[in-house]
Amino acid sequence: MIKRIGLEYLVTLVINMVVFLLIARLLISQQMMANAISQLVIFNLAVSAVEVGLFNWAFWHRKQPVTAMTHKVEGMISDEEPAHILLRKDNDYYELAMAINRLQTHQQKVLREKTQQSEELRLLLSYLPIGVMVIDRYRKVEMANAAMAEFLQAQISDRRHPYTQDIHQFELVSLIGQVFSQKASQRKVITLPGMPTEKRVEASVIYTSTSEDFFQILVLLYDVTEIYAVEKMQMDFLSNASHELKTPVTAISGFAETLQAGAKDDPGTLNQFLDIIQKESKRLTELIQDVLSISRIESQSVSQRKIASIDLAELVDEQLRALQQMASVKHITLVNQIPAGTVQLTDESKLVEVIKNLVSNAIKYNREAGSVTIDYEATAQDWTLKVQDTGIGIAQSEQARIFERFYRVDSSRTQQVVNGTGLGLAIVTELVHSLQGQISVTSQRGVGSTFSVSFPIKQVQ
Repeated sequence: MIKRIGLEYLVTLVINMVVFLLIARLLISQQMMANAISQLVIFNLAVSAVEVGLFNWAFWHRKQPVTAMTHKVEGMISDEEPAHILLRKDNDYYELAMAINRLQTHQQKVLREKTQQSEELRLLLSYLPIGVMVIDRYRKVEMANAAMAEFLQAQISDRRHPYTQDIHQFELVSLIGQVFSQKASQRKVITLPGMPTEKRVEASVIYTSTSEDFFQILVLLYDVTEIYAVEKMQMDFLSNASHELKTPVTAISGFAETLQAGAKDDPGTLNQFLDIIQKESKRLTELIQDVLSISRIESQSVSQRKIASIDLAELVDEQLRALQQMASVKHITLVNQIPAGTVQLTDESKLVEVIKNLVSNAIKYNREAGSVTIDYEATAQDWTLKVQDTGIGIAQSEQARIFERFYRVDSSRTQQVVNGTGLGLAIVTELVHSLQGQISVTSQRGVGSTFSVSFPIKQVQ
């Protein structure tokens, strides 16, 4: 700045000096020339200083809007929000200043929309049950959501890093590698280790490109464990149902044919075979009734529940009396520990079916001279019935499947402890869910099992 003003002053001084000398030469006599030069020099210095000052003031005044607009644009580039530039309408830079102001307003609007969209996307990804990971062309992770971290059982850093730091499952690493090399999307169902059990996930690795030099890899993981489990349950159901239906039908048909072939002529054989046919017919009837019960429960809506105040202690006493003969065969002791006068709002008919099935199962799978105890607990939110037995127990690995239809704890059908349709606990589960409740089991082989059914506490309307 000082150098520029000094140069301006020197140039102005020389020009003024030349002009003054020319004027002096014309107007002043030769004799007065020498005396006037010194005065002209002093006058020239003063005039030059004034000219330089006026010139710089005019230059600064004219440059001020340009400087303000420059600072404003630099601030906009830095994502700052500088104040609008206000100029008089007669200013040469008025239209340019207004255009910059409008540009800033538009930029702020776009930034707000972008910020809002980014926040919405962040919230969506954080609550999305699908694992999402974005990998750039340098094979580094740009973004990953919480679901992806849960799938991979890893803490994913927010900083860019190689995706192999997070993904260690061979099939998934290989799938991503194929997409990088082939530049084409891939999809595959893989198995990921998990706690407490492994997960089946559908992995979609998508290749996205906006130009030849820029592309990204989008990794999506979708949990299909339950879908595969349902498919397996359906296959097991069809297999078990066909077997359970086929067994009594085959027995009835076989013994009837034997009787027709001449065995009916032996009174002892006739009575024995008729007893077997009656037993298998009863088993087939029970199986059909249980299947129809499940179908009926599933088709009933919540509005079909008949809620009333029920004395739980009296209700359980009635069911234990009805099952006492069945218990006496194995000398089982039935104990009701529900406090007298315990009242809850529920559907009596459905609760009766739940208690009957659980207690009869506890008797069937109990040891000789064992016991079955019905207990009660309540909190401010729910109440629970517990049916505890001293029977054969259930292995930990099988406890998750005992509520499936036709599932038997002992896979060998020739070594069943008791006969049954295999639908009792499935019926109980449907009934409990229809009452908005939950069922669970704790068991130990050789010690016994405890089945718990919990229901929300309902208020009198």
